[in-house]
Amino acid sequence: MNKSIPVFVCIIFLFFSTLTIENASSQSTTQDDCPGIEGNSTNDRFGCLDSDGDGWSDEDENWTINNGADAFKNDKTQWKDTDKDGYGDNSTIGANNIDYWPEDRLRHNPVLLIACEPASNTIIISEKSSFFCKVTNPMNDISVNIRIEWIPLEGISSEWVSREVTLQANGEQGHLTMFSVHNTGETLGLSGGEIKIWVQNQQSPSAIAKLPIYVIKQHPIVENDLTQDVSKAFSFSRMHEGVEQVTDKIEQSSGILLPTWSIYVFLVVMFSLSLKKPARIFTAKLNKDPIKKDVVEKEPEYGEPPQYIVKKEPQQNNLNENVNEKTDVFDYVPKRLR
Repeated sequence: MNKSIPVFVCIIFLFFSTLTIENASSQSTTQDDCPGIEGNSTNDRFGCLDSDGDGWSDEDENWTINNGADAFKNDKTQWKDTDKDGYGDNSTIGANNIDYWPEDRLRHNPVLLIACEPASNTIIISEKSSFFCKVTNPMNDISVNIRIEWIPLEGISSEWVSREVTLQANGEQGHLTMFSVHNTGETLGLSGGEIKIWVQNQQSPSAIAKLPIYVIKQHPIVENDLTQDVSKAFSFSRMHEGVEQVTDKIEQSSGILLPTWSIYVFLVVMFSLSLKKPARIFTAKLNKDPIKKDVVEKEPEYGEPPQYIVKKEPQQNNLNENVNEKTDVFDYVPKRLR
């Protein structure tokens, strides 16, 4: 029992010594940078005034923004402004007054891309039409929370109003979104609508797409291009203009005034002759006598087998016309010479 008392006293002494060392170290690391002012800043300085409670101390005579003081002492979502354009570097979703280009003083608004297909629509009244659109976030390392609005103009009705989407940074999954807008034409004429993309707490839209819609009673009948070309080629008005030009040329060159109907008569006659002439030529060729060919008997040469000529009696037709004799020549080889 007597031996255990000194051991117990030693343990208690070591315990209180450890607590004393920790308190001393914590006091040295959390030294109050503003001992005369009651404050709760912890990030840039310890114990100084922090109006918005974001952990960054307010600027004073001895500690400026260049030293690390809060550049936005009344906005707890922002505290730093690298390019000094009045917009904060914190681009976390939900933050206020975001600078989407923290190192570029000339711009701070986000950049979004929007494309719709088709670019315009022509619809029949009381029928529905659709636009298919895509919104893309091209900014690297910055995610945005956007609101898409469709604002139809007069004469167009739509059940689609708005939607909210979070777009991830460029190159990551979810950096784009696709949607369709359905509309109905209620009034004839040119109308349409606008798609506006709003980013978080921006005071102006980051992207706008204007989509015209033309409302008609019915779709026009489109003629075939070939039909139009043929009608132009065989247009009577063009032929009549040609006839008048011919009569004018004749009058200018010879002084003879020809009526236009005489030119038409001449054209009709020439056209008729051009149709009859090929028929005459064709019938004349059929009526020609066939060309007569003389059959010359070939004398056998030495060493060749003899040839025998067999004559056939010609047949007379109904008109008792004489027909030239025709002969058939064939070779006959005796058995002993085979």
